[in-house]
Amino acid sequence: MWTPLDLFSFETWALISSIAALAWYYVHRKWQYLKELNVPHDPPSLLQFGHVGKVLDKEMAFQYDNQMKKKHGPIWGSYTFLSPSVTIHDPDMLRQIFIKEFHYFPARLRKLIKIGGKELNEGLTVVEGSQWKRIRSSLTPTFSTSKIRQMIYIMDRCSDNAAAALDRHIKSSDGVFNSKKIFSRLSLDIICSSAFSTEVNSQDDTLKEPEIAKQARNLFSISLYSPWFILCALFPPFESLIEYFNVTLYDRGAVDYFKAITNHVIDSREADSESKSKGVDLMQLMLNGEISEEKAKSNAVEKGMDRNEIIGNSMLMILAGYENTGNTMSFFAYSLAQYPEIQRKLQNEIDETYQRKGKFDYDSVSEMKYLDMCLNETLRLYNPTLRNARICDKQITINGFTIPKGMQINVPTFALSRDPDYWEEPDLFKPDRMEDMSQIDNMVYQPFGGGPRNCIAMRFALMEVKFSIAKLLHQFNLEPTEDTPKPPLKLALGLAVRPAVDYNLRAVRRHQT
Repeated sequence: MWTPLDLFSFETWALISSIAALAWYYVHRKWQYLKELNVPHDPPSLLQFGHVGKVLDKEMAFQYDNQMKKKHGPIWGSYTFLSPSVTIHDPDMLRQIFIKEFHYFPARLRKLIKIGGKELNEGLTVVEGSQWKRIRSSLTPTFSTSKIRQMIYIMDRCSDNAAAALDRHIKSSDGVFNSKKIFSRLSLDIICSSAFSTEVNSQDDTLKEPEIAKQARNLFSISLYSPWFILCALFPPFESLIEYFNVTLYDRGAVDYFKAITNHVIDSREADSESKSKGVDLMQLMLNGEISEEKAKSNAVEKGMDRNEIIGNSMLMILAGYENTGNTMSFFAYSLAQYPEIQRKLQNEIDETYQRKGKFDYDSVSEMKYLDMCLNETLRLYNPTLRNARICDKQITINGFTIPKGMQINVPTFALSRDPDYWEEPDLFKPDRMEDMSQIDNMVYQPFGGGPRNCIAMRFALMEVKFSIAKLLHQFNLEPTEDTPKPPLKLALGLAVRPAVDYNLRAVRRHQT
């Protein structure tokens, strides 16, 4: 009869058992930390890698934070394997973390931020301290009102290209079009032209798919459920190795492609002696203030970016424009197609403004109050991020709760935007709730983050979406097809919140302009 001693000796089994017991004791002790802080939480599990399995569960990821709030109150804890974090669902506490006590919470994250390779690791969203201040101050003038006004002609031209693409779909497929494809390419065209003064026109389906559109899609093929991604989340030292060897978890071919494009634009600008005086795009503004790598590392200057920072942040702007803004346009179009009475009301405002002003420009689009309301409601219902985060750099007590140094604070942005304690019928698209934004708590509604580390391109992105949607709705009605999923739309979690499935919409031309 076989026994375990046939495989190993008694002494070997004793050693294995001792190691297992010590490992379990170590894990168990690590999992006592939140209990010692008196932070309520569900029991962690080895099978769930602490609480990771629940947080990233495809079926419950978008309900998890509100479920935990209902169960534990506005403050609760969780473990990413052995690393503790605290989620805060209290707007007043969040206001202090984001704004009043910002100097205690200057960094967003210190995990999963050095996985993009040498250049993307210099992006504004991941750097901190004096480097963040320097890059932020260098980029801020790019998104001033005057600069956005100068880029309106780009939005106008790219929106015309989108209208032409919809007309082709009307002729070839009864107006049926893939919403994600149309609006992601529209957003990509706008950001590429604004960043590099380069016309892409990726929306022309009569031509072969442009390489830039293909590579942008490849770049976002990274999954939060990737074994490498999970390995970095569970074992932080592994991320340090990835950074040391300049490895990227994104598609390497796509990263190299965008790096090559950026370098090509830089080289062509440097060869053009007049470019510094005539360029107003993102790239030229960064190049005008370029500093050496030595100066950047010395912290001796308060403005300017070195070459790696310029490349990384140029890539970051393209990628954010493709994914987040494209998704927002697509969600906006989906919502209007599902609620035709809201679409008609919005079109009435757009038509009246166009008739009065005679054109679409920065001022006419800015006057459209109902357009603002519909976009704000889209961003609430389909908040681009599931969670935000801040790292506590020094122990502080806020509203009686002591946050220790090094603790990660999770901000449940998606859950806050759908919390029934703050929103009536939170799963419905109701733009009228956004009529008076002074009554909306900017900690409950924060699609672009909050405080000094909010999205630097927020005003540009808002104008891009409003201008494009206004022009298209002036010319087309948007309708669901027989196969378009009904609300509530199922969502998926990637680098940004996205639809669980691609969906089609139908465009029907209204009148010529």
